[in-house]
Order: sequence, then structure tokens, then C-alpha cells
Amino acid sequence: MATAQATPRAADKDTAERRPVGWLRFLLPPATVLATLGLTLILLLTPFWIHTAIDLSGGGLPGISPAAAHSISDGTVSDLLVGGDFDIALPDGSPAYTADEAGHLRDVRLVLYVFLALAAASAVLVLAVAWRQSHDAAVWRAIGRGGAALVIGLLVLAVVGAVAFGFAFEIFHRVLFPGGNWAFPADSNLIRLYPIAFWQLSATALGVIAGTGGLAAWLIGRRHASSEQGP
Repeated sequence: MATAQATPRAADKDTAERRPVGWLRFLLPPATVLATLGLTLILLLTPFWIHTAIDLSGGGLPGISPAAAHSISDGTVSDLLVGGDFDIALPDGSPAYTADEAGHLRDVRLVLYVFLALAAASAVLVLAVAWRQSHDAAVWRAIGRGGAALVIGLLVLAVVGAVAFGFAFEIFHRVLFPGGNWAFPADSNLIRLYPIAFWQLSATALGVIAGTGGLAAWLIGRRHASSEQGP
């Protein structure tokens, strides 16, 4: 009799240990969103995309070749990712950016670091919980909800961007850079190298890639949830 009673208790204990606590279930959807967006952003910071977007958007700097413009952009992205003073020089030795432009890029780096840290932590959380509690349908439903929320959010932003990209772009900068050091004249090198068309292309690419990732998360979560017994 003692053995017969211990078996269901052990099973109940094992089930309880495998179930995520309530706050984890609330964290998994936004963590899925942040992890997907973080991975997408890393892909868009590669030279392959940056060079392509610069060329397609008509970006560049007067008097220098596209290859030289790509090199300046590579230095800019390198300073964003690994640190630097953005004291990048043009082929003639003059600075590529003014002090104000370099100051804005340092602010961008701070925002980027914070976002990538949150995205990395989110990815670790999602992977760890999905691995530790891979047989819990609630975990997969939470991940699937995150993927669905991302797709819906991106569709809404796509409509807003199609109607008023310039307005949305300005609001984005006002929120993240309230100091106001993000507006530059049209003849500044930062604007010439990365014109508004560059950001439109990049926003579109981000939406497509992240949306695909969100759809994949929803499908995977739905599939696994349906194959596991609910809590």
C-alpha cells in the first residue's frame, strides 16, 4: 500500500516541478517578441544588408566611391557594436561625422546595448524554459502567443508606416532620444549615408524577417501545445 501511494505523489511532484510558475507564463510572450526582434536586428546589422540598403536607397557621400562609403558605414556599425569614438575619416582625411553626429551615434549605441541585452536575456529565458519544461503545453502556448502578438503588432506598424512613415520615424526618435540631438540637415554625412529610404527599406526587412520568426514561433508553439497534455 505504501508503494502504491508513493507513485502518484511522485508523479504529482514531477508534474509540479515541470510547470512554470505563473510569472514565467506572463514573461514568455514578451520574451519571445524581444528575442525574435533582437535576432532580426543582428541580421540587419551585417554588411550584407547595410551595403545593400545603402545602394538601393541611393545613400552615399559626395565625391567618394560606393566602396569607400561602405567602408565608412562598416566603421560606423563596428563602433556601434564594439565601442569607439566614431572618429571615422573620409578618404581625404577629414572627419566623416561632426561632433553632434558622433554624439547622436553614441546615444544610439546606448539604446542598442540596452535592447540587445534585453533580447539576449529573453532568448536565454525562452530557450531555458522550453528545454526544461518541454512537455508542458502551457509553455508552448505562451511562446505561441508571443509569436502571434509579434505578427499582429508588425502588421499594425506596417499600416502606420505605409500611411505616415515620416511621422512614425520622428515619434520613434523623440521617444528614444528626448534630448533632441537626432535631427540633422539634409547635407549632413549621416543623412546622406543613411537617407530616409534606407530606413524604409530596413523597416520593411525587419518586418518581413521578424514577422516570419513570429509566425514560426506561433506554429511551433501551437504544434507542441497540441501534442502535450495541458496543465
